[in-house]
Amino acid sequence: MTKHPVRSRMVDVISVITALALAASIGMRLRSYAVPLDLLIPCVFAVASSVLWLLTKVAKAAASRVHRCTAKGCTFEVRVHDGSAADGRRWQEIAAAHPNHYRF
Repeated sequence: MTKHPVRSRMVDVISVITALALAASIGMRLRSYAVPLDLLIPCVFAVASSVLWLLTKVAKAAASRVHRCTAKGCTFEVRVHDGSAADGRRWQEIAAAHPNHYRF
């Protein structure tokens, strides 16, 4: 999986804009209830950082490949981020041939 720098930057910019828009929306709602500024600012920053963290995790999960063990009932898996096709194939073989099979 090759990394596309333009797409990656766009996802980052969209994530930041979304987080700031949601934080501003929450801030305006709280401000209408006359919440003091010294409480409003930390709430807005907390919402912005939480949303940004969540969107970053979702974007990273969407851009990764998961290779699972082929044995029935085994829950072993490997996640590959920004790897080449050769890396993906190598990790797929490792996941299929790992020595311990985990069953839950």
